[in-house]
Amino acid sequence: MINQATQNDVQPSSTSKGATQALAIWVAQTTYDQLPDKAISRLRDFFLDWTGIAAFASGHAESSADIRVAVKRLDPEVGPATVVGEKRGFSWLYAALLNGCHAHSLDFDDTNRIQHGHPSAPVFAALFADSERLDTSGRVFFEAAAVGYEIACRVGAALGPGCWKRGFHMTSVAGIFGAVAAVAKIRKFDSHTIENAWGLALSKAAGSMQYLENGAFNKRLHPGFAAHDALQCAALAEAGLKGASSAFEGERGLLVAYTEEPRPAFLLDRLGENWLLLDTAIKPYPSCRLTHGSIDAAIKLRDSVPVEDRAKANLTVEISSTAYDIVGETSPDKITPKNTVDAQFSVYFQVAAAFLDGQVNWKSYDRITAPDLVQLTKRVTVKKNDDVPDGGGIVTVEVDGKKDTERVNVPLGEPENWIGAAKLREKFMLLSSQTYGNELAARIADRIMAFDAEDSVRSIIKLLPLQSGE
Repeated sequence: MINQATQNDVQPSSTSKGATQALAIWVAQTTYDQLPDKAISRLRDFFLDWTGIAAFASGHAESSADIRVAVKRLDPEVGPATVVGEKRGFSWLYAALLNGCHAHSLDFDDTNRIQHGHPSAPVFAALFADSERLDTSGRVFFEAAAVGYEIACRVGAALGPGCWKRGFHMTSVAGIFGAVAAVAKIRKFDSHTIENAWGLALSKAAGSMQYLENGAFNKRLHPGFAAHDALQCAALAEAGLKGASSAFEGERGLLVAYTEEPRPAFLLDRLGENWLLLDTAIKPYPSCRLTHGSIDAAIKLRDSVPVEDRAKANLTVEISSTAYDIVGETSPDKITPKNTVDAQFSVYFQVAAAFLDGQVNWKSYDRITAPDLVQLTKRVTVKKNDDVPDGGGIVTVEVDGKKDTERVNVPLGEPENWIGAAKLREKFMLLSSQTYGNELAARIADRIMAFDAEDSVRSIIKLLPLQSGE
């Protein structure tokens, strides 16, 4: 979701020359004491959210079993690195790949409205591996998470919507640079080494949105690829390998090759003062964020219609043009989704499920072929309305000539409509308890929410493998 006021508040820039170098210097020099208290608090929330999603997806996402089989063939020896919710250990690179994949497999991970992507999955997956390997303190962990998020968000913001118009998945394209920044911070790279690592990552930045064609699982793999490749690029730069200069602003750099509408001012504007990571939301529903305002509105509307009349309701949904292009087109895979990915990117399905069931959660996807849901989905009409912010929605229900309308501009989970500690913990427990059981899940939640600068990250990570017998 784009916050128009925040976007317009960025100062115009006639040139981005030297942006890569300036960002590398900032990453190298930023310290824990310079982080806003709110940033530390939010990063703790994001880490809890990331952990719960990864724990559930490792055992319950339909793609995870096949990914696990493949990775075990590629990485057959038991290694020292933890994968959330897995019994065996892996090598550092493949642990990062699995954690990144799992954290994005539900489309339930946090989302940044300026970046147009999900910063947590690639950044925490790479950071998690190096934090465990080096037994990082909480102080260093928060430093690394902060610069990783901020770089991912600023690079994504600079790429802008023109990135996905060109067919790229923002989460992995921008995410690899945030993941490199986080690893560089842990390893105490100087700015020159960070520039080299980003220059190498420029050749690894990838992620095609062609997965939308058939509901493919490429999307779930993208943050895992980014985290895995970030560790590779960091190791190569650390060894002294030269990377491409001016990775972001160069004549053949990221902002030329990966977007139709570059917005270079986002790279440096008020860097270290205006933290774009604070524009990150936590999702209450496992679906594309562009459907969430409409879901909120549909849930509010359902009580205005008697239970016996809901199946015959007609629903009209108004969303922005950006949202319409991604979740609202009148195509068969939107109106009658055949798989989870289709349904996650269908505002038709999401609104129908919310209206009938009063909620949208992972079990909603078990009902893709349920007759009542299929029929109501066909009674949803979607229209473009650019008075509606991206992520917002207007839903009108009509039954027997009677109409009622709800408008939601800012969906639950955005900074202005924050999910709150209680609902965040509820989400974490709902997901992680199915992997760890209630008692251990509660212990993990307590430890992460109390995580501070003096803690050892390993003291938390040791709780996260699937315990013997579970």
